[in-house]
Amino acid sequence: MFKLIRAKGIVRIPPDYFGQPIDDVAIQILRQEYQEKVLKDIGLVLAILNAKASEEGYIVFGDGATYHEVEFNMLVYSPIMHEVVEGEVNQVDNYGIYVNIGPVDGLVHISQITDDNLKFDQNRGILIGERSKKVIQKGDRVRARIISISVGGGRMPRIALTMKQPFLGKLEWINQELSRASK
Repeated sequence: MFKLIRAKGIVRIPPDYFGQPIDDVAIQILRQEYQEKVLKDIGLVLAILNAKASEEGYIVFGDGATYHEVEFNMLVYSPIMHEVVEGEVNQVDNYGIYVNIGPVDGLVHISQITDDNLKFDQNRGILIGERSKKVIQKGDRVRARIISISVGGGRMPRIALTMKQPFLGKLEWINQELSRASK
């Protein structure tokens, strides 16, 4: 889920930036500090959108920089358990598919794609159902549900997905099911 978060903090402005617009400098420094980093209990920071720094700062003895209180907005991505997501398959392997769900990829293990036994065709880079002959390959659009999220050490979250529930799977398959159900 994408969220807009309003935050407060202190920004350190080095002497090299004195004389420049303080809000512009604050945004630049905050982007270097937070953007593309995972913050505990917040998520992956995608962007610092704006910042409003106080004109008056304070000086710490022995440090030539000034410190200013700042309020800023961050756009963050934080996956939520059981959230339904849509994305594009960007990799197919013998153990499953990787689905791009925005700023991160999720893994759908081969056992979580369909009830059919799937075989990996390495030459074509596809998974194919033994009975149904359904094919899933790179570039396919899919809908899945988040079943596991592993976050740790400030690294990108690892997300496990399932497509075995009703109205999940390759969008083409879902549309076929819906058209059969409406007849």
